[in-house]
Amino acid sequence: MSSESVPSDLAPWLLAYAAESAQPDQVEAWVDRVKAAIVREMPEVELVDGLSETLRLTIRDHWLAFLGDFAQPEQHFHLPEAARVLSVDIADRQLPLESLIRFYRVAQQEVWAYVSELIRALPPADFDRADLLMYFWNRAGVWLDQSITESIAAYEAARSRVLAGAAAQRFESVRSILAGELSDAREASAALGGYPISVHHTAVVLSVGDAEQAGALEPLAADLARRIGAANPLIVKPGGRQLWMWLGTRDQPDLSGLVAAAADLRTGSVVVGVGSATPNIAGFVASHREAQGTLRVTAPDSDDWLAVYADVELPVLLGCSPEVDRFMTRQLGPLAGEEEGVQRIRETLTAYLDSGGSAEEAARTLVVHRNTIRYRLGQAEEMLGRPITRISPQLSVALRHHALFHRG
Repeated sequence: MSSESVPSDLAPWLLAYAAESAQPDQVEAWVDRVKAAIVREMPEVELVDGLSETLRLTIRDHWLAFLGDFAQPEQHFHLPEAARVLSVDIADRQLPLESLIRFYRVAQQEVWAYVSELIRALPPADFDRADLLMYFWNRAGVWLDQSITESIAAYEAARSRVLAGAAAQRFESVRSILAGELSDAREASAALGGYPISVHHTAVVLSVGDAEQAGALEPLAADLARRIGAANPLIVKPGGRQLWMWLGTRDQPDLSGLVAAAADLRTGSVVVGVGSATPNIAGFVASHREAQGTLRVTAPDSDDWLAVYADVELPVLLGCSPEVDRFMTRQLGPLAGEEEGVQRIRETLTAYLDSGGSAEEAARTLVVHRNTIRYRLGQAEEMLGRPITRISPQLSVALRHHALFHRG
């Protein structure tokens, strides 16, 4: 990147200044000054093994590169190798990007203070001090801005590699646990970066129909974890359109309000299955299998996009096979029809059974008058050929199966 050309009356002074400032003792004095300013602002630098020396090398190489270009007709920036190493080192140590930016901000403040001191101390000369001040500030400003930009890019590239490597390692560890290859709780916890194993595990599997919406899964997973009341969830991306999450809690979490809150969380074509809270490494595996199975009874873009295993355990275990479908048809008889009126009767009967046989509660659930409920229950009795009081558990299972596997 180029900036203003060197004013002709400044050129001799600039050449002499660059040559003198590049002397070893002068360079070390500058490095000491800037590093001391950074340590005053960020004393934690001295506590990170090796970081202080890397920082010192970066300050020295930046100053020498800047001086080498300072008196040239056009400015051409390049990030010194030591600065790139510093950015990568900070990323590898998983220190925040803000630390790197603060290094440069402190150095920038020190440059402005140094330039002001330099200009004030100059003896009378054949050039305007204001010209020198503007030239120095312009060159230093360009150098520092470009340094920050390219250092951030180097940090982010290195951070992406670190995260990708950690994510891949975490997935392989999870795969080993699920396959029964890693069964020692202490080893499993270490492999998962410290995620606790000797707790209750609630597994959550999120899946999206449109791969372009996969970016919505992680924020949704974090929101679900907050609502369940679990901190530091274990999140794994197995590839494809799914995201896996485990919530480790000392006791069984309360999942009762999760389905009720689902309407506020629904996102595009996403479906979510939530396993039951089960302890220890066996629970880690079992809850995940439950969550995967629960996905079978979810439906995107509907009120049933999220399901908790405990609410759908029997239908999930039975699955949907020709044998189960024949069982359903025998139990429902004419109630298996798809006519709109039959669907309303089936919906009413389900609400009545779910409310424990209360017509009033079913009316509130379906937002209709209780007399409408009684009328439809009478129609159901006629179609089934037996009174509602003789409804069998098998019929309840058949109704649930139809609602989950044969909707629409």
